[in-house]
Amino acid sequence: MDQVAVNLAIQFRDRLQARGERVVLAESCTAGRVAATLGCLPGISQWLCGSFVVYRCDSKSRWLDIPAELLSDPKIGPVSDRVTELLAQAALAQTPEAAIGLAVTGEIGPGAPAQRDGILYCALARRQSAAIEHRMLRLAGPAPQDSLDLVARNNRLDEATRAVLTQANGWIANY
Repeated sequence: MDQVAVNLAIQFRDRLQARGERVVLAESCTAGRVAATLGCLPGISQWLCGSFVVYRCDSKSRWLDIPAELLSDPKIGPVSDRVTELLAQAALAQTPEAAIGLAVTGEIGPGAPAQRDGILYCALARRQSAAIEHRMLRLAGPAPQDSLDLVARNNRLDEATRAVLTQANGWIANY
């Protein structure tokens, strides 16, 4: 387990605890890695409701009611600010005990188009506010060269997890 990510998870848990709030996740490109990192912390079930791992468009549409036409729209698509915001809102709507919905989509490779490789979209929705925080992030590490480049793929997953937790910590610290 990535120790930096674990430290970020501890900070996130502590911020949730200080606010008395619970979070639910909707994860695409991280495939549940953010929830798994949080899940390493004893007692996290007090603050983490769960995670929808919606890796494919069909899952996004069926599980969280993201419009299929939005997912297939070449100008928007499944990896976009708009879809990530909708994922955060939908996860929150499906989880009444959560106060925060946190979502991530991205292109972490291999096979991502060069201009989109390493792009993540994060969004945070709050039950008590109509405002949604969102941000595009860019990963710095090298992309996997092919489907057998598991070391680079794992490094990218770790980097994406750290990026999401860093962003979520900043959002929670500032509201």
